[in-house]
Amino acid sequence: MKEASTKSYRKGGVSRTKAARLFGEHPGAPYGTTWKTRTECFDAGVHRQMEPGIHGDKDKGAFSIVVSGQYKDDKDYGDTILYTGSGGHKQESNGMREQVEDQQWTDLGNEALRISSETGKPVRVIRGHELESKFAPWEGFRYDGLYTCKRAWREWNRDRHYLICRYVMERIPGQSPLRCRSSIFGLYQSSPTSVVNSDAPQPPAPVPLNARQRLRLERQRSLENMQSFLCKSSC
Repeated sequence: MKEASTKSYRKGGVSRTKAARLFGEHPGAPYGTTWKTRTECFDAGVHRQMEPGIHGDKDKGAFSIVVSGQYKDDKDYGDTILYTGSGGHKQESNGMREQVEDQQWTDLGNEALRISSETGKPVRVIRGHELESKFAPWEGFRYDGLYTCKRAWREWNRDRHYLICRYVMERIPGQSPLRCRSSIFGLYQSSPTSVVNSDAPQPPAPVPLNARQRLRLERQRSLENMQSFLCKSSC
């Protein structure tokens, strides 16, 4: 199976800018549409942001996201994506984005995708070729269908230095199967739509306690143990 070629945007009653702010499928860009560069994807109106990975409205929700492997904490399981929010980073020479401070909900993109977790509105997902995933295109950027944001929260990044915004994105059932890279460069094969993956995202771990909180918890447990002992003794 070869990758779909780039489709040109068909002019009509909806402008690129307006269409980019619509939820769901984008006119003139069906599933599998690819672009050689991020600029072409922007010009097509599918993801109307040149650099940020989230395009949305802080009141209405997110219209689209790009999963391109620039964040170390991103995990792509195909039908499920564990996605990292934006902000609090600096660009490294290898193209990765290194966290240098906490991510905040006040970031427009982060807030938009958080709102999507409440509204359940569909979000367009574009995968980039630099993403370390068998579901990524060999080249360029590809539209891979509609997902919904199931959960949004903040947690420590994998280095446990900074807080990041996290999202669980799940692909809407009934769409064409995702494409997987084959062993031959440039060719693809269809992927099963429902794959049970033991590495699927789990609920976030509780935020670590500080020294004062740990001491308070230990005292509370000691008191509860003492009360339990006295109760058993009196009985």
